[in-house]
Amino acid sequence: MEFENLASQHEREIRAARNQSLFRAVNEQIVDLTGGATDTFVIACECADTTCIETVEIDRDAYLAVRREPRRFVVRPGHIYPEVENVVADFSAYVVVEKVAAAGELAEQLELAEQLEQGPTE
Repeated sequence: MEFENLASQHEREIRAARNQSLFRAVNEQIVDLTGGATDTFVIACECADTTCIETVEIDRDAYLAVRREPRRFVVRPGHIYPEVENVVADFSAYVVVEKVAAAGELAEQLELAEQLEQGPTE
């Protein structure tokens, strides 16, 4: 029974990291499309819930700061999954969470794979 609990926890961590990485990829497209045209923009909540359709208004520089850490994601308040992430910053409109354990490792791997796919930047 103990092994089953560990396996299901690991599966939840992996699923959460994949879901959040997918939302982050969508948000990066939003950021790229806006270019430098705006200082704030509305992004999809990057929580682990695949049915979440809520949005977050965030300052461009704040979002880019979160993105510098591959394990970190922007979520709506109350959209936190403490079994797979820790809160690292709490603002009125959004919360920054950091994936832990297997979820954190996968988030880093997915970020690296995306960077390799995009190729070198100038």
